[in-house]
Amino acid sequence: MVLVAVFVIAGEHQQSIAITVMIYAMCAMALTVLMGWAGQPSIMSAGLLIAGGYCAALLGTWAELPFLLVLVLVLVAGFVFGLLAALPARRLGGIYLLLSTLAIFYLITNVGNYVQTVEKAYAGFTLPYASIFGFDLDSPSRWFPVCAVVLFCVYEYFRYLRSTRIGRAWILLKEHPDAARVAGIRVQAYIGTAFATTTAFHFVAGALLANFIGSASYDSVTLLDSVNFIVMIVLGTIGSLPGAIIGAVIISAVPPLINTFFGSGNASGFVSDNLLAIELIVFALIGIVVLLDGPRRLVAALRRRRRAERTAVRRKAAPAEPGADPALLAVRDVSVTYAAGERAVLDVSMELAAGSATAVIGRNGAGKSSLLFAIVGFPPGSGGRITSGSVVWTPPSSSAPTDLTSLSITERCARGVVFVPAEGKVFDELSVEEHLREALAPGQGRPGSATSMAEILDIFPALAGRLRSSAGHLSGGERQQLALAAAIARSAELVVIDEASLGLSPVVISSLAPVLRRVSTEFARGLVIAEQDPRLAIAAADNVVLMDSGRVLHESAADAQLMHRIENVYLGRLAAEPTPPVSQH
Repeated sequence: MVLVAVFVIAGEHQQSIAITVMIYAMCAMALTVLMGWAGQPSIMSAGLLIAGGYCAALLGTWAELPFLLVLVLVLVAGFVFGLLAALPARRLGGIYLLLSTLAIFYLITNVGNYVQTVEKAYAGFTLPYASIFGFDLDSPSRWFPVCAVVLFCVYEYFRYLRSTRIGRAWILLKEHPDAARVAGIRVQAYIGTAFATTTAFHFVAGALLANFIGSASYDSVTLLDSVNFIVMIVLGTIGSLPGAIIGAVIISAVPPLINTFFGSGNASGFVSDNLLAIELIVFALIGIVVLLDGPRRLVAALRRRRRAERTAVRRKAAPAEPGADPALLAVRDVSVTYAAGERAVLDVSMELAAGSATAVIGRNGAGKSSLLFAIVGFPPGSGGRITSGSVVWTPPSSSAPTDLTSLSITERCARGVVFVPAEGKVFDELSVEEHLREALAPGQGRPGSATSMAEILDIFPALAGRLRSSAGHLSGGERQQLALAAAIARSAELVVIDEASLGLSPVVISSLAPVLRRVSTEFARGLVIAEQDPRLAIAAADNVVLMDSGRVLHESAADAQLMHRIENVYLGRLAAEPTPPVSQH
């Protein structure tokens, strides 16, 4: 719709700006794929534009081939050139690979300068008007729809590519290279494919640019343009195709538009005399907004508002039935940030019904533990805090919900929320019996609890013969059982466990699932566990939340189909797209 409006309303000058933006947006999307998806640094984009322009001049002027055939052959030439450009990536990475792409940029410009000097084409090689089926592209109004169609095709192709094995392999190579190798991905082959594919579209963009301006020259773009392409994808959030387009609009359109409205005598002397400084200030303000995560915060706020509106509409249309129980625990749009500024959880929502268990699974660093800390409270010195959203706790023993967001660990524990950490879960100096008697002491459990030592040992018979042993002498499985036993002894209303299977043998893990089931149904009102082992999570929980990079990728009931999806996401064979959560009622 925006492109249509520009085409209809704008004059030829504004259309020329829009055409340049669209061509640069193709480059930004290609660089997004190479750097944001495949994780391969590059600063040769401007050189690839020049090379694509030279190919168009060679095929269109000297060989006199039709324009559409020229584009196809330029695409093929770019693919081959990309395979050659990927050769340094076999041995280099990081800053060294970046320097090799810088060398490629200078190689292209220097060769181009030499060829133009020999051919006495000091202003570049002139290209004739491009023509499509006898329709000459001799004005911006005729170039505009052609570039719009090509931009749309490139965008849709990259979107499709992301959902294929190739796109998923690139993303896995960037995020988890070791896991990619274990999954059987041929690293060098996929890196070569990433360079070849993105270079091919850079060449096409260069051919379009050269035909549009009517010449191909080594100085038509500069190294600064390569830097600008990187700035584009950073402004648009690295890895996002729409963000790359937005970045291209900001970097490519803002300066000429400012010059149009404030330059060439259209503004006061001060403004026109300080036009460059004004452009730099505008870019600085845009950069500050991006660094402060303004776009994401705005989108998150709009999403929260829409969810709140939909929830209000549903409640108004279908009032709750008399006697219906609210969710025991409601995590609503929670984000967690630590002292250094790193975001561990991003707008996560989940609910826990009374008498049920929810498992949060994901790789290391997915945000599982941080989500649990949002529920039970952050350890002293961690620097963690909830920056947005809320955690609402509605225990059956209380008629009113409690917002846990601002409460301390001790205050949450007093309300029946008990946490079993991944490490340091027991006191090494105390015996097993001392642990349990302390937990069973009057005032420790919730009012009216009748849990006894005999009931605890009936659930954990392995502890019966180790009552006199100090906790420091227990095995990993016995320490985990002791921690769970202490939580049950306190008659917790909500038990939260971080990494229930950490350090346990497969035999112990297989016996842990029925115990966790009993905890959630017989001895506590609800159970939340963070777990890396998806099989234990599915066996022990009613619902499973799959997290990665601080976000919820999937939420559904625990079943065999879920296990298949989890395996696909872990191995990178399936696009991890968020799905609506399953209702708990």
